[in-house]
Amino acid sequence: MKTNIPAPLLRFVLLASLAIAPLAPAAEDEGSTAAVKLSAPDKPATFNLDVPWADIRITGTDGDTVTVESTLNQKNTKPARPGALRRLDNEVSFELTEKDNVVTLSLAGDNPWGGHDAEFRISVPRAIALNLKTDAGGDLVVKGVEGDVEINNMNGEVLLDGLVGAAVINTMNGEVRAIYAKSPQKPVSITSMNGEVDLRLPADTKANIRLRTHNGSILTDFAEDALKTKSEGGKQGGYHYSYGHDDTARAAVQAAADAARVAAQAAREVSREVAREVARAVKEGTGEDTPLPAIAPRAPRAPRAPMPPITGGKLITGTLNGGGVDIKVSTMNGEITLRQAK
Repeated sequence: MKTNIPAPLLRFVLLASLAIAPLAPAAEDEGSTAAVKLSAPDKPATFNLDVPWADIRITGTDGDTVTVESTLNQKNTKPARPGALRRLDNEVSFELTEKDNVVTLSLAGDNPWGGHDAEFRISVPRAIALNLKTDAGGDLVVKGVEGDVEINNMNGEVLLDGLVGAAVINTMNGEVRAIYAKSPQKPVSITSMNGEVDLRLPADTKANIRLRTHNGSILTDFAEDALKTKSEGGKQGGYHYSYGHDDTARAAVQAAADAARVAAQAAREVSREVAREVARAVKEGTGEDTPLPAIAPRAPRAPRAPMPPITGGKLITGTLNGGGVDIKVSTMNGEITLRQAK
């Protein structure tokens, strides 16, 4: 016996089934590769990277070319779809540019947060300077780069291997491991609000050392005759600390809240795309249009607040091999280890 199902009931059943069962996956996107050459290979160069959230691996190589392999497509390089169709709405892509020896990698599209699970494998000339920033998270690995390095990372591990130049590393939540291939001749500053810091230096490094943590041990394998230290100020344990009078701690908390707000907005954008797919499926099955749910306008990208300075806690100062370049390591919650690089 044939049963006629009312259209509203059919629509309800279809929506419910789509909510439970995932949509059929689209064809796998293999991403793309892009490369640019330095305009003046014999002069100092800089590589800038500023993305909301991604896993990044950078390797120093011989040559004058920056090459990027990504799970995302390069901007304006995606081939047309069958039937000469081209996409008009937003999709996340990356853009690689070079001007006056400054190479810049950024995400393109109206909603860069949609690429939160992106991966980048990047090769750069060994001597290039790095300026790397992430707003929300992702692990960051740098190997074999001999230029100066500046990193501002929100959430994720930072691994630097084969450093030679200056290093300024700031991360809100994540471990930092930095290994020097040669004794640093420029200042080194590493700050993590929540995470262990492991710094490895050649045995003959000459440096002025300043190590600070609130909740964690300070350890070393340098001999006492090489690393001469003393304890200064602060309480040896507990939660006593001070941020000064400029309210930088509150600014840091606000920055984290802003980042969470923007991430939530990105998730809503993804939900809206799913709703579009559901509406299309309903129309194909019933011939009726399904209105999309209302959604608030997308929030602008949150500005990045500077990392607040860490004061108080346990402070160890000293000299390594008689003193030399300034090396500072600070963490609010985590262990600090100063080792000899093998």
